[in-house]
Amino acid sequence: MSGEQASAKSNLRRFVEMSSVRGISRGFKTDSVVMRVMWILAVVVCALQLLYQLQQVVVDYLSYEFSTVTKEDVSSYTVS
Repeated sequence: MSGEQASAKSNLRRFVEMSSVRGISRGFKTDSVVMRVMWILAVVVCALQLLYQLQQVVVDYLSYEFSTVTKEDVSSYTVS
């Protein structure tokens, strides 16, 4: 691995370990591979569930009918 790749990996690891997102740092700080996989899997599943529910809310919101009524007073216009 080149020095640049090692530096990027080190920076990513430091960022993840100091992240305030619940579960992300815990998944990377543990020494157990099984616990690491479980934490990361749990975070990914929760993020996917969040995106799915957000998509459902937007689709539901956009499915409502709406109407817009505009009026313009044309009596003040003059024809030349």
